[in-house]
Amino acid sequence: MSRKGAASAIFFLALFTLFNSAWAFPPSYTDKVREIPDMTQTEPLLHLPGGGKQFCAPVAVSNSLMLLARQGYTKLVPETPDSKKAQALVAGLLGSKRYMNTNLKNGTGPSSVLAGVARFIRDCGYDFQYLGYQGWRGHQDRYRTGVETPRLEWIKEGLNGKSAVWLNVGWYKHDPVKDVYKRVGGHWVTLVGYGADHMGREVPDMLIIHNPASEGGGIISHEYARAVHIEKGRLQVAPKGQSLDAAGFLKLEGGMPVRDNADCAILDGAIVLRM
Repeated sequence: MSRKGAASAIFFLALFTLFNSAWAFPPSYTDKVREIPDMTQTEPLLHLPGGGKQFCAPVAVSNSLMLLARQGYTKLVPETPDSKKAQALVAGLLGSKRYMNTNLKNGTGPSSVLAGVARFIRDCGYDFQYLGYQGWRGHQDRYRTGVETPRLEWIKEGLNGKSAVWLNVGWYKHDPVKDVYKRVGGHWVTLVGYGADHMGREVPDMLIIHNPASEGGGIISHEYARAVHIEKGRLQVAPKGQSLDAAGFLKLEGGMPVRDNADCAILDGAIVLRM
């Protein structure tokens, strides 16, 4: 082999190694399942405006920050022996005007979550390695990945290590005749694990979540949802009829309750934070 050929071979081998190392994550990951809290957004202790009904995003994010605080980022959480009270303070701050500015009617969109998380972490005296979003909803260029249909591999890789993942679930009503999924609302949940079911059996497309809307009564309640790729159809994502190709989006099936006026949950987007 010539020197030029050898150099090319080395270059492509390095590129192949780099590409594969970027997706080097375990097939199942449950280390954080019992370490991340499961705060309910309507918890009276939170004293959130509107009873917390629109505060799923601040509460979902606060779940992850509690673990990150135990992983060395102690200033993310107030010093108090009562961890539940500390998390309530964090959730309230995250939803405030300075951070996510959660709306009592419309909740919190991806751009507000991203801006709030970034500012909160920096206000606490830290920086982060990475903060990014995959999904179709509007967000800032600085957090853009260029991916409109969230990828399961990216989500899984994002959860490993000193990191956090939050899923933006869309509630949809499916018209089987037109094969159109009409969006009727949305919700934020905390990803805590993947790749295993409630019996511990390996299931590659299983996502384990903590759902702020669940009435856990302070008890951690894991919800298991299978991420199934939609093969065809349209997502109607705006009241005036704006739609997207549904193919490739992930429908979450199984253990996560669906809102009353919907019949399925589809992953609109996901945020990955890496400290």
